[in-house]
Amino acid sequence: MNLYSRFLTILLTCQLSALLVGCQQTKQPPSLGSGKDLNTFYDYYIQHSPSMERYSLLELADFSKDADVIFIGEYHSHSASHKLQAELLSALYAQRQQLVVSMEQFARNKQGTLNQYLSGEIGEQTLIRDGDAWGSYQSDYRSLVEFAREHNLPVIAANTPLSIVRCVARKGPESLKLLGEEHKSWVANDIKTSSFSYREKFMQAMGGHRPNNNKRVVKLGNSFFAQLARDNTMAESIYLAKKKFPNSQIIHINGAFHSNYHLGTVDALKHLAPELNVTVISPHFLDEAMEWDKGDFVYTIKPIPARYVKKHNRDKAISRMMSKRKQSRCELINE
Repeated sequence: MNLYSRFLTILLTCQLSALLVGCQQTKQPPSLGSGKDLNTFYDYYIQHSPSMERYSLLELADFSKDADVIFIGEYHSHSASHKLQAELLSALYAQRQQLVVSMEQFARNKQGTLNQYLSGEIGEQTLIRDGDAWGSYQSDYRSLVEFAREHNLPVIAANTPLSIVRCVARKGPESLKLLGEEHKSWVANDIKTSSFSYREKFMQAMGGHRPNNNKRVVKLGNSFFAQLARDNTMAESIYLAKKKFPNSQIIHINGAFHSNYHLGTVDALKHLAPELNVTVISPHFLDEAMEWDKGDFVYTIKPIPARYVKKHNRDKAISRMMSKRKQSRCELINE
């Protein structure tokens, strides 16, 4: 049985088990804070999950000073997430100058461009254009890269590029074998299939819809494997950075789904280097029930506005997104 067959078997088993067991969730106690603590979208408060106690930013930095790797999960585009990341990076540097910043927001094939910017060879607009920076770079990630540049800290372009993700999503895991040698270096050498729990959370994030035919199973399986390609590539990038800079603390920035519950990228890193001391910091919306196992620390922030109020507007957006995805192609392999 090849890798893809094993993967689909596991996925089908996961779906069957979930249907039999159901989606039962234990209700969690609410957060110990209140809306009065969060006046603006830049505000947050931090809690230590095991004790549920409040921590200041400096107390969090002090607690984490001996960690080998710190994952700072974010809700993309949320001002409070990015404010915490910038402030914590500064606080960590104040107590330990040997730091490496690792970022989901840049892909491996753009490491050279990122290095050129850090060394002053190119300007910011060139970095944004040639480095395929995210559209929100200037508002959300500029502060991190500028801090690293001003303090001569390495920045790791940790992710696999969208071109790889697109190929895996369209053609499945076997497509990785068809890549050229250079392209293979843009993705992790070994992709673990992760845990049952992570698969279930991915299914829920995809809308909770379970596939009702084999074609849908294959598509969902490909999408999940593309997610694993991201996770494992980022984990391998962190692992290689730690080998290159053994005395440095690695600060990894990623969307919360990649590190919540010590799953995703964290789980993949543990497979590579179980001896590493890892701290996970996860965001939590004020209006949601608290899940203390999301991270070693949880920071509470204001919920984001509803993306859509009317169902027909949401359906139109989904339809446009699906249409765009159907038009996308795997550019690295002949279709």
